[in-house]
Amino acid sequence: MSLTQNFRTEVNLASKSKNHNHSDKFLLIGSCFASEMSLFFKKYCFGYLNPYGTIYNPISLANNFEKLISKELYNERNLINNSGVFLSWNHSGKYYSNSSDLLLKKINEQQEEVFKILKSNSVIFITFGTSKLYIHKESNQVVANCHKQMKTIFSSRRATVDEVVESWRSILKKIDNTVIFTVSPVRHVREGLVENNLNKSVLLLAIDQLCKEFPEKVSYFPSYEILIDELRDYRFYSNDWIHPSEEAKEFIWNKLSDVLLSEKSKNLNLEIHKIRTSLAHKPKFGINNEYLSFLNKTHQKIKDIKGKTPNYSWKDEEKTINDIIN
Repeated sequence: MSLTQNFRTEVNLASKSKNHNHSDKFLLIGSCFASEMSLFFKKYCFGYLNPYGTIYNPISLANNFEKLISKELYNERNLINNSGVFLSWNHSGKYYSNSSDLLLKKINEQQEEVFKILKSNSVIFITFGTSKLYIHKESNQVVANCHKQMKTIFSSRRATVDEVVESWRSILKKIDNTVIFTVSPVRHVREGLVENNLNKSVLLLAIDQLCKEFPEKVSYFPSYEILIDELRDYRFYSNDWIHPSEEAKEFIWNKLSDVLLSEKSKNLNLEIHKIRTSLAHKPKFGINNEYLSFLNKTHQKIKDIKGKTPNYSWKDEEKTINDIIN
């Protein structure tokens, strides 16, 4: 580390998981930061799944994973009827339906899909957002989302370090997957920065304990520290001054690639990036012979790379090209 040359304090990165490639599958769960990283897995043609929607607290995530491992189905007790629209206390608001049966069918079918990926020796990327818990008073269950219900039907508290560790220790004993924990760099400022830091500290201490107990399969990726300490400038935030900018997300993805992917896989990402750049190219003089030749060459590159990205179909990209050529 050289402060003189780099003009920043760099975060030290562990590299014990640096052997994954495009034939592996990835399961990303947790806060909105997990969803943001999943977009990079899609962009670079990895096989991945980002289930449950945005869930910030580690206890709700653990509850979902316990159901997953035991193959326990979600049922009516897990749902809320919000003026004729059914939602799940275990999922984000993107899971909804006018029919409870249809919603349960959807989330239970996805649970089967998640189970298949789990059993395919997938890498699990888990992002904790906050240790703040909301408990539905009537059922006494920690909810993943309050779904804009009245505050009076919930109580709230901060999870303890022991509580988080115990909930995930049970899960880690039952699976053999490589697990990468991270803490979301998005600050929860509604109750102030002091409260945010206290909530984040619980997550950091809990993950540290889990890494010590399961050193062979559990590691920590410092996305929180990279944004807060290494980038450390509001130009790396979006205009709400809370969420990371596109540039910051790309920077963190590159750091994650360095500790997660093999050199062969990273080089393949460069090839994919070139193809994506070609597909985004707009012809200056319309669709002429030169542009059609350019598209044909791009299409051939896609055909050549398909075998190297077995968990990605490329069908949308090929359709885009074929719609223009034909």
